[in-house]
Amino acid sequence: MSELDEKLRARSVAPELPILRLQRWSRLHPMAFGIFIGLLILAGMMSPLLGVQTNRALFNDVLGSGLFFAISLGLIAGFSRSVFQGAAQDMRELGDVIPWPEDAVKSASDALSRLTRQQVWKALLLGFMAGVGHSYLLNLQSSSWQFALPQLIATILLWLAMFVTVPPLIMNALLFSSLGRIARPDLLRPSRHAAFGAAALRPALLLTSLLCAYALLFLGGENPLAGPVLIGVLGGLIPLVGIVAFPLRGIRRRIREQRAATLAALDTRLDAITEGDIANADADALFQLDAVLDMRERVARAPAWPFDVDALKRILLFTVLPPLTWAAAAIVEIMIDSVL
Repeated sequence: MSELDEKLRARSVAPELPILRLQRWSRLHPMAFGIFIGLLILAGMMSPLLGVQTNRALFNDVLGSGLFFAISLGLIAGFSRSVFQGAAQDMRELGDVIPWPEDAVKSASDALSRLTRQQVWKALLLGFMAGVGHSYLLNLQSSSWQFALPQLIATILLWLAMFVTVPPLIMNALLFSSLGRIARPDLLRPSRHAAFGAAALRPALLLTSLLCAYALLFLGGENPLAGPVLIGVLGGLIPLVGIVAFPLRGIRRRIREQRAATLAALDTRLDAITEGDIANADADALFQLDAVLDMRERVARAPAWPFDVDALKRILLFTVLPPLTWAAAAIVEIMIDSVL
């Protein structure tokens, strides 16, 4: 087995990701678990306001931060299982186009939602350090402790959740990229390799939703996407680019190579049928010529991207556009209120 297969084998027998194990331990449906985590975070963030006289600006600032952390952590807690389970289903669907035996495909699909204990502890350590460092850059140490403590805890929790979720997503994207380079795409049945597109879009939707949550920080009345807060935005935006690009890179190249090779082979057949003299070809040759030309046109029009068009439309309609529209509307409303 190659080095890649050995790494996958180690991951396939490792425990599930901590966020997935915690959700399974709770025995709650993933969506209910996400809502529960979100409400718990929101209650913790808003607790300093109990019994304290506050002005509108402070209340909006705490509310915006509370909603941001609640929705961000709730999204990760509620949708991580569907993202990783979807990736495993994508892997199994690609069994017909990748030159791997069935047991290797199963091992790879099992590995997508797992990390070794060493990888988990490393991710937790880096996430904790990032959370503490980010809190310092946000100057939380200068705030009163009753407001700074919930903000510190929420910031660390969000970075921990990101570090145990995003790296596996990137690793999975790199795996799909490697598989795309050795895949055998079916130009006449593109649905057989459409799972590469799903593997790119599904985690991208989760990160896109997390980025949309930053619009809630505008409730504070100022532009929050400056200075240290921008670090969090980049922490979601940069992985998003890789998670989308990697799974598509390998299969796109293979589709182009397969299409070029098939078209060259069909052109050779066309030359052999007519021998360069279409006007004097007999009826049987013209019949063959028409069939080969029809096949050549179908191959030339084969989709260059590994997407199921109908599924892509549904994803854009029901998943991408609503949060983007909501975020844009929230920002516009807040800007209008600030002007008036």
